[in-house]
Amino acid sequence: MAEIERAIGQSLAPAFLLTGIFSALNVLAGRLGRLIDRERAIRNGLSPPLPGERQRLVRRAWCLHRAIGACVLAAMLLCSLIVASFGGAFLELRVAWVLAALLIAAMLALIAALVLFLAEVRLASRHLPLADEP
Repeated sequence: MAEIERAIGQSLAPAFLLTGIFSALNVLAGRLGRLIDRERAIRNGLSPPLPGERQRLVRRAWCLHRAIGACVLAAMLLCSLIVASFGGAFLELRVAWVLAALLIAAMLALIAALVLFLAEVRLASRHLPLADEP
C-alpha cells in the first residue's frame, strides 16, 4: 500500500504538467484556426493579402503544426511516465531511470514546442503594419 501511495504522489506533478500542456495545445489550436481562417479569406477573395503574407502563413502553419506535435509528444511521454510509475509500484520494479528518461524527453519536447510557438509569434508579428503608423 505504501508503494501505491508513493506512486500516486509521484504522478501528481506530471498530471498537473499535463494540464499546462493541454492549455498550450488549446492556444496553439486557436492560433492555427485563425491562420486557416485568414488563408481562406485570402483564397476566396474576401480580403487581399499583404505583401509576402502567403509565404508567412505557410511558415506559421509549419511552426504551429510542429509545435502541436511536440506538445502531443510531451503529453504522451508524461502519460507513459505515469503508467511506468504505477507499473513499477505494482510489479515492484526499479523504474527510476525509465521515469527520469521519460521526464527528460517530455521536457525536451515541451521546450521544442515553446521554441516553435515563439517562432510562430515572431512570424505573425512581422507583417503587422505598426512600423507604417506615425
